[in-house]
Amino acid sequence: MGASADKQMRIDEVQALLDAFSKEYLTEELTEYLKKLWEKVGRKRTYVITGGKVEIWASAVVYVIARLNFLFDRDSPNYLTADQICEFFDTKKSTVSARAKDIEKACKIRMGHEGLCNQELSDSLTLVKLSNGMVITMKMAREMGACLTRCGS
Repeated sequence: MGASADKQMRIDEVQALLDAFSKEYLTEELTEYLKKLWEKVGRKRTYVITGGKVEIWASAVVYVIARLNFLFDRDSPNYLTADQICEFFDTKKSTVSARAKDIEKACKIRMGHEGLCNQELSDSLTLVKLSNGMVITMKMAREMGACLTRCGS
């Protein structure tokens, strides 16, 4: 089997695990974020995903989405614990957390990353710079009707 066939097989295996987790724990919106993130990871040419356990990859993807969407916050309507994730996939928190950080670094994911969390959350966590040099949140800019560029981009 070639490298691309191995990669596609891994993508499919992890996606099946993500689907099973989603059915039990997540909303449709959060499930879409999982799919988008895993597709993003799978498209990285320089990021090897064929090594390691599929359960670790799947739990790390869930962990990233949970962190980005504040699902670890008890006040979240979709509250989820790291223990629930790890128990579902039979993985260790330290391993999953490390792989999640690795995914975030490889994919250049930041808090409020557009497409991986809801627009309101993304707008609240994304800073933009006005032409006068003032820095405000994207949410404030939209409310003002401003057309801006993101800070740090």
